[in-house]
This record gives sequence, C-alpha cells and structure tokens, in this order.
Amino acid sequence: MIHRYLKQTVIVFAYSYSAFIICYLILRLIFWDRLWIVGLIGTFTPLIFLPILLLPILAISIIKNRWFSIISSIACILLLSWLHIKYFSPKPINITNSQPSIKVLSHNLSWYKTQSPTLLKLIHQQKPDIIFLQEIVQKHTERAFTWLKTDYPYQIATPPVGILSKYPILSSEILHLGNHPETQQRATIKFNQQEIVIYNMQATGPWFKKYKILPFIKIPVYKYDKRSPEIQDLVQRVEKETLPVIVAGDFNMTDDSQDYDIVQKVMQDSFRKSGFGFGFTWPHGWPLKFLVKRSNWKLNYPVFRIDYIWYSKHWGAKSSSVLEATESDHLPVGAELILFTPNNI
Repeated sequence: MIHRYLKQTVIVFAYSYSAFIICYLILRLIFWDRLWIVGLIGTFTPLIFLPILLLPILAISIIKNRWFSIISSIACILLLSWLHIKYFSPKPINITNSQPSIKVLSHNLSWYKTQSPTLLKLIHQQKPDIIFLQEIVQKHTERAFTWLKTDYPYQIATPPVGILSKYPILSSEILHLGNHPETQQRATIKFNQQEIVIYNMQATGPWFKKYKILPFIKIPVYKYDKRSPEIQDLVQRVEKETLPVIVAGDFNMTDDSQDYDIVQKVMQDSFRKSGFGFGFTWPHGWPLKFLVKRSNWKLNYPVFRIDYIWYSKHWGAKSSSVLEATESDHLPVGAELILFTPNNI
C-alpha cells in the first residue's frame, strides 16, 4: 500500500515538474521579464532546474516509462552541459607582469548590521585597491572610514554609499539613476597614469505588492519595474564613456534576468568570466522564524546572486570570488582586473 502511494506521488511529481519546466521555458522564450511570473521564477535559476537531475533515476527505478526515461536523460545531459559551461568553466585571462592590475571589493553593509571592526578586518584581509560600499550609515563614515584613512586616503563618504581608494579621486558626483530615490556614485580615478571611471551601484530592489484583480480579491505580484529604468540609465551612461569603466555594487537582479542581459551587452561580469560556481551572495543569515516559530535557525547559504563587479572592454578579469561573510545579509565580492594596453583592446 505504501509503495503504491509512493509510486503515485513520484509519478505526479515527475510529470507535474516536467510540465512546469516546459511551460516556464516557453513563456520565457515569448515574454521573458515582461511577464512578472516569469521574472519571479527566473530569480530561482539555476535552483529550479536541479530536480531535472533526479528525473532519469525516478524514470528508470519507479516510473518505468521508456519515452520519459529517454527524454529525461536527454534533459539531464543538457542541464549538466549548461551548468558546466555557465557556472563551472571560468576563463581568467593570461597576463604578463607588465600589465597593471587593480583589486576591487564591493560590499552591501546592510545598514547597521555590519560592524565597523568587521569591515576593517575584511579590508585588511583582502587588501583591495578600490572599495565600493552600499547601505552604509554615519557610524561607518565616523569609524571605519577614519580608521582606514592612512591606507585609503581618498574617500567619498556620502551615505548610503561610499568609495575608498588608494588612488587619487579626481572628481565625483552623486547619481539618482532613472530619477529614482536610490543613490549611486560616479567617480574618476587616476590609476597607473590613466584616468578610469567607476560607478558605485545600488539598484531598487524588487518585492511583492498586492494587486487587486477584483474588488474583494488581491493577489501578491512580483514587482521590479523600478529597477529597469535605473539599469537602462546606467547602460546609456556607460556606452557614452570613453575611459576604462568599472561598475560594482548591489544590482538587486539575478544573472538570469533581462536587466542582467542588458548590462551584459556593454560590460563583462567579472565572476562569470573568472569565478567558479553559482556565486550566490544573498540572503545570508536570514532568520527562518516564518517556517518554525521561536526558532534560531538562519539561512546561512545564499540562493541568489545580486552583487556584481562589471568592467568595460578595457579590462580583463584575472580572478573573482565571493568572500567571507560579515554581519550583513549580503556576502562581499572581490575581483582582480587587468588593464589592457591600447593594442590589446
């Protein structure tokens, strides 16, 4: 009896999940992020595809359907190939000692969560040349920025964003991309006798909002329409830049979103080029009380990648990684970039 119920459950799961994935892929091909449900499901990529790896096993051992076994095996091979190519095949550039490199660190401090001594420890461990910080507060500028003044004499402390640099900052400005309240920064820095442009990014985060479909019925809808104009504004600015560009920060988008694709057309993703794995950065340390009340359980394994270091064609990525956690719900990210000579661009 139990075996029969188990078999029926497995069959229902296998066929229902397969139908779900097929529908998602079709809708993604037609609408992509223009349809909010597609955008929501896409944020869980690649996690939503991982159960495909189980289908051939279930098909052979329990379902015992020849055609389902063949199709699920093909899907499994395609998934493994895609995972290998996209997430586990980094291609860092080959460099010579004559090519100047710069180490970059980006971290969303999550307001008051990250303590200044923790930030100081992270920076001393990584020894970056330029630091991009988001969601900073006054205590960070009063403590951490002051403590780091000797090593990072060039600072732009304008909460909620801040930049620290070992190299001279020639100019800076505050941005509100897309004319939205979120604050970003643009600065020009003198590096290796070359001026470079950097952007410190904080995009508006998507969230659920109630949408009235009938006078007495409301449903939660995934909204990310405020982020897209910010991304488009950033891309238009970068396209007009003539100097080497580095953009880092909290983009509040995953690498399967349409906004990511828009950025990718004008810049390179350092982690995708030289990092290894999924690179998830958020949410770290979230309490799971909504699952188990009065529980101290926390989600210490992020499931989304929303923090990035991007660069223009003038650079190449030597390495990139997700770094050790602080008290923030974002993990910091770091990269080492190589500035090409004009002949290498």
